Amino acid sequence: MRTIMNANARLRLFSGFSLCLCAAMLALNSCTEEDHKQELPNVVQQELDQVRQSVIPYRDLKKAIAAGYDHEVTGYRAQMGYHYLNAALLDDKFELQKPEILLYAPYGKDSMKLVAVEYATPIADIRNPPAVPEGFTGKDDEWEINTEFNLWTLHAWVELENTHGIFAPHNTKLP
Repeated sequence: MRTIMNANARLRLFSGFSLCLCAAMLALNSCTEEDHKQELPNVVQQELDQVRQSVIPYRDLKKAIAAGYDHEVTGYRAQMGYHYLNAALLDDKFELQKPEILLYAPYGKDSMKLVAVEYATPIADIRNPPAVPEGFTGKDDEWEINTEFNLWTLHAWVELENTHGIFAPHNTKLP
């Protein structure tokens, strides 16, 4: 009888220990996830800062054209601007500091202002597109399929605030 009681006591002790261990593991895991969620905006902000730094020379449209952003591909698009493509960058890779397209809007009488960048990756078969490209850290970037050009596209409004979000495709501050 004493052996059975000792076995039962050990089982209760082991069960209690296991339950405490599981609770501790869950607490650690949730802390890690919560910490990760808090770090994410900082990581995205750092990535956006890198983009801003990389496009500083292209605030001047003439310098952007000289650097290869020399194909104005859309004309003025409402709530977007003019799209200048660097065809040499158009491939299936997301490169943070090498956006394929720069967006400009008229500013003043005779100048254009850089307002956003756009990332683009080709889609070979628009009826069977590949998975959404990897982009910025997290899940806030809003990739869209552009059927006019058969591309996955992602806007980042790094030079003009967008009340709909930095990755929104349109910006109501532009006519």
